[in-house]
Amino acid sequence: MSPATIIKCPSCGASLTWQPGSQVLSCRFCGAQTPVNQLDLSGETPAPEREPEPLKGYKCEMCGAEIITGATTAATHCYFCHSPVVLEDRLSADFKPDGVIPFRIEREEAERQFQAYLKAHRFVRHSFFGSALMEDFSGVYYPYWVGDVEGHAVLDGQGKTVSTAVRGNYLYTTTRLFQLHREGELRAKNFIRKALSSVDRQLSDGVHPFDLSDIKPYTPGYLSGFLAEMRDIPKDGPMQEIAQEAQELAGSMMRRGMKYSDVNANVSLQNPAVTMRYVLLPVWVLMYRENGGNQIYSYLMNGQTGKVCGRLPINTGKLMGTAAGIGAAVAGALCAGGAWLW
Repeated sequence: MSPATIIKCPSCGASLTWQPGSQVLSCRFCGAQTPVNQLDLSGETPAPEREPEPLKGYKCEMCGAEIITGATTAATHCYFCHSPVVLEDRLSADFKPDGVIPFRIEREEAERQFQAYLKAHRFVRHSFFGSALMEDFSGVYYPYWVGDVEGHAVLDGQGKTVSTAVRGNYLYTTTRLFQLHREGELRAKNFIRKALSSVDRQLSDGVHPFDLSDIKPYTPGYLSGFLAEMRDIPKDGPMQEIAQEAQELAGSMMRRGMKYSDVNANVSLQNPAVTMRYVLLPVWVLMYRENGGNQIYSYLMNGQTGKVCGRLPINTGKLMGTAAGIGAAVAGALCAGGAWLW
């Protein structure tokens, strides 16, 4: 059974937890606070490169209990003593992240912002506020690929302008054709693609953007007290998607500013160099279920900015009633205006 790494307090030996508000690791027992760059992790031994296993057992260093995890779990809690643990052997070799954006929003603030998000949507079913049960509310680091692209863009084609003029009884049409050639260097950064297949892409993309200038060098201290997933999507697929998106971006940029009636041209991005980074980004995961119902509503909140994405239960009766009221008011105003004109 593999050991589970616990980030320990240098003062009392208890477990440390990352605090988004103060941006330090805090001990809940003695109150000591430790900056993440002062952690002593010299005793760690990296595991050899390998593919993730379906299930694996880990031993909690605090209570000795066995922790069973899924194939992509990289940080979790002990189910018995609730100590935060980081499964460091799963974040080694090729699976070690290049960087991480630490959580900025505390759990209490995330809950408050989500309640405000609910109340701001007037057509949410009223019963949802009182009967919704929080099934889960967890801070999770999700894996993403971030790509930067450089390449030489070339446009070749033909532009056309058409003008007309009237002279006497005749209409003259003049068509001019222009040979087009443009070249330029493309440098595009921070294309983001998910690196975990089980994440709903619509939800995960819905909480973008992240401020990627806040990426820190990876250290396990940022993960302590949160959940974390490791990637199971290799970089080849996202790399091809990013190269294609860069090609489309190059086409848009090379055509910019052309004042022709029509442009027929091909744009190629020659020898594109795609650099990929594997990063962990902070997301609050919220699961709600209405009391007495089976429907579960899933939401993601950006742990850096607070942006929320998810589908809310709509009160269709209230929505239709409001639409009917607006329609009746508009119809009444039109009828009144017609009667006044007549």
